[in-house]
This record gives sequence, C-alpha cells and structure tokens, in this order.
Amino acid sequence: MTFLFLLAMIVIGMIASAIEHITNVIISMVLGGAFALVFCNYLTLPGTILHELSHAIVATITGARVTEISFFDIGLSLGHVSYRNRGPKFLRALQDSLTACAPVIGGVFALAFLWEKLTYQDHGLGATIGLIYLIVSVIDHMTMSIPDVINYFKGIWASAIVVFLINIVIFIAIL
Repeated sequence: MTFLFLLAMIVIGMIASAIEHITNVIISMVLGGAFALVFCNYLTLPGTILHELSHAIVATITGARVTEISFFDIGLSLGHVSYRNRGPKFLRALQDSLTACAPVIGGVFALAFLWEKLTYQDHGLGATIGLIYLIVSVIDHMTMSIPDVINYFKGIWASAIVVFLINIVIFIAIL
C-alpha cells in the first residue's frame, strides 16, 4: 500500500499532464496555437493559484518557512513558491517530498469538490460552464514540474516511512 500511494502521486500527475496536453492540442486545432498557449497558461489562472497555494500550505504545515509566493510570472513558469526547510534531516526530507506533490493532492481534493457540485446539485447553464472551466483549470495545473519531481524523490524515503506507519495504524484499527 505504501508503494502504491507514493507511486500514485506521480501517476496522477502524469495523467493530469496528458490531459493538459490533449486539451492544448484540441484547443490548438480548433482555435489556433496562440489561443491555446494563452488559454493553458493564463486563462486557467485559478488552477495556477491552487497549484501554488497547495505548495505553500503543505510547506507551512510541515514546518518549512515560505519565503516567496507568486501566482503570475511572465517567462518560463506561471508562478512559484520558494521555501526554506527547517528542522532535522527527516523533517526536511518530508517537507521536500510532500511540498513537491502538494498540487496533485490539492488538485484531487478540488476536483472531488467541483465534481460533486457539478453532478449532484441543480444549477443553471452559467454555473455549469463555470464549474467545467474550474475543473479544466485544476487539471491543467495539478501536474508536478521537473523540480517538483526531483524534490519528491529526494525526500520520498521520509514520506515512505510516514505512509507505512499510517498504513499500520489503519490496519490495526481495522482489526
């Protein structure tokens, strides 16, 4: 179970990345490459905000000190979060690993919430379009960047210990 949970972070991130790519290709074919670039990078700003807030919140919860957060950068990245690790080696590794995969975890929770709103509540056409837009925005940005993947694997040993201990507690509770 520990291995599957840790692998799931990468797999979910890869699936989101594939969906983002497919969305980009479809928009490029229908509305042109320039619009696809603007849509996937700038019009899906709510997804970028969730992505960066997920990093910042998990870094803070695990004891790291967030030193900078930006939701809109012009250039190679759309936003960024800088943080400084604190504490012993185990805690610093946990901060790196969990902060790196935070957009995947935050994205899964946001998608569950939005999907529930979309499918189980009665609302008008405008709200439906808005919810679909937010779902696309979240999926478009719940990927892990190359630095995120590097940090994830750098601290995965600490996350593996925590997930393993949680699995033991759950197993004992079930018995």
